[in-house]
Amino acid sequence: MGTLTYSEDHMNTLVFLPSLDELSTNWLRIFTETCEMLNATSQVVKARMARLAMAGPLLNERDRIEFDLMGREKSEAAVESIEAMGSGFVSLGMALAMDTSKHIWATSAATATLASSQSAAQWFECQAALLKIAADSPANPLQLASSTARVMQEGLAPIHGRATANAERLGAI
Repeated sequence: MGTLTYSEDHMNTLVFLPSLDELSTNWLRIFTETCEMLNATSQVVKARMARLAMAGPLLNERDRIEFDLMGREKSEAAVESIEAMGSGFVSLGMALAMDTSKHIWATSAATATLASSQSAAQWFECQAALLKIAADSPANPLQLASSTARVMQEGLAPIHGRATANAERLGAI
């Protein structure tokens, strides 16, 4: 499980740092769910194509309902997926922008403090603080990868849910 780490810098923030195991597990879950979705999708397409071929040019009421449902579900799942990924990536971008702007502000303040140093000892102390701020990048790669995995899972969920439910309903799996 990831850990909450208290940042000792001047920004005094709590930062979520996922472990490598957690990150690997999240991406493995996405891979597994994607494979399930693709398998279910291929089975549903196979079942519906067989049904379409057997129905011929004159569809009965049951077939019409099924094919109307097919079209509606595809568009609903696509819209939900796009909305989830869009809002997820917008939120992620905003968080990164906020972190970056805080970092820029802190760097500017530390630079001003360094420039106004009154002694060599104060100058070295301010320089060390500035170097620490420069080393603490706001774009933590593990945090970014974990957030991206979360957005991907949320974006694929509507398509995965419908594909696997249809495969079960149609008896394709």
